[in-house]
Amino acid sequence: MKGWWLQRSVRLRLALWYAAATALVLIAFAWFVYEVIEHRLAAEIDRQLRIDFDLVEAQLSVDTEGRVDWTVRGSHGDEGFARMSAWFEVWSEKRELLLRHWPVPESNIKDVLPPPRTSTLSFATVELERGLFLRVMERPGRVQGRSVIIRVFRDETEMRRTLREIVEVSVLGFPLAGALAAIGGYLVATRSLAPLDAMARQARRITSESLSKRLPNLNPSDELGRLATVFNETLTRLEASFAELQRFTADASHELRSPLTALRAVGEVALRDGNDPAMLRETIGSMLEEAERLTDLVDALLMLARMDATKADATREEVNIAGLLEEIRDQFEVLAAENGQTLAVTNHNVVVQTDRTLLRLALVNLVHNAIQHSPSSSKVSLAAARRPSGLEISVSDSGRGIAPEYHEKIFEPFFRVDKARSRSGGGVGLGLAIAKRAIERSGGRIIVESDLNRGSVFRIELPWSSQLADSPATT
Repeated sequence: MKGWWLQRSVRLRLALWYAAATALVLIAFAWFVYEVIEHRLAAEIDRQLRIDFDLVEAQLSVDTEGRVDWTVRGSHGDEGFARMSAWFEVWSEKRELLLRHWPVPESNIKDVLPPPRTSTLSFATVELERGLFLRVMERPGRVQGRSVIIRVFRDETEMRRTLREIVEVSVLGFPLAGALAAIGGYLVATRSLAPLDAMARQARRITSESLSKRLPNLNPSDELGRLATVFNETLTRLEASFAELQRFTADASHELRSPLTALRAVGEVALRDGNDPAMLRETIGSMLEEAERLTDLVDALLMLARMDATKADATREEVNIAGLLEEIRDQFEVLAAENGQTLAVTNHNVVVQTDRTLLRLALVNLVHNAIQHSPSSSKVSLAAARRPSGLEISVSDSGRGIAPEYHEKIFEPFFRVDKARSRSGGGVGLGLAIAKRAIERSGGRIIVESDLNRGSVFRIELPWSSQLADSPATT
């Protein structure tokens, strides 16, 4: 049953739930109405029985022979009608029948009621004959000083007919009401789910080649509208990711093609004019330079791919920032000296909880980028400082600077502000992208502060969980 239910459409299930809920409400309402009407009709009969008792008791008398008698005329002098409208019995305290006045002859009554059981006020319903139900009230009374028990009757046929008609109407009307509720629920569900059908049809048309399409959203305020908004936002992110992937693939292909083309051209020249040993050595040197550049590019691409594929958190350990900055200064001191530059490190003896490998990777790329884009006789500075939110490490240079509109784009793979100058410098356009992803994996961020002809400052902000006493040192 559960499997069958789950295989049905949402609109059908909603229609059935709506019909079931309507049926339950109707049944509860009908039961309530039935109970109220039955109570009111029964109370009305009991009220009439009390009136009958008072009338009967007032008009009973005892004749000269000691028999109880009842004689009364109707409002128009019709004694027979008045007698037929009354239905009662008079019993002595010893449970002896003194007077019985019924609208029908006693000979036509199959089952005569037994004597009263108690001498107190009581109400009961009895079935005198098949289908003939009577409401009976028994109550002590007095007839000319004589104590008696008077039993008065009222026919419940009309009341029971009324209640039966209510039940019949309910039984006949409930299936129709349930069917109308199911049809109405199905139509309402179909209309309510129409936007969902439109979204499903549009979603089937969206492929990797048509990510610019969006789901229709007629009412952004309701639940389906909010769902469509979320899907459209997801499609926007996917479109941006696909565009970035396509751009990355195109840039990577171009970057890979350049050294391969150079290798092929140099090789063809060497094959054509390979008689000069000096020229061959120069050719092989050029080929090795292009091979090294190609190796660096492939290594950088593999590193980015591993960062994107690995979702695990960074490994946190206690890292001494002073020792790390000194290590990086020693690594690039020779390269800076070749360019006539100086490396200055201002650090504090600070210990921070972070991934040392990722932090070192980011700093290596930032320092190498600063050396490449700084002029001779300039200064590249590394500094560490404590901040209330964490640790800040800055890499400053005196290069040409970066225009504000490029501050976000420089962290994209293969983006170059000056492509000719960057390529001539040996860069592959992936250093800043690797640095940013490494810091983000560590839970921090990179901020660039730069303007044209004013140099650049790259700030790494890292949260930290422990620190030691520091003492500034400059080298």
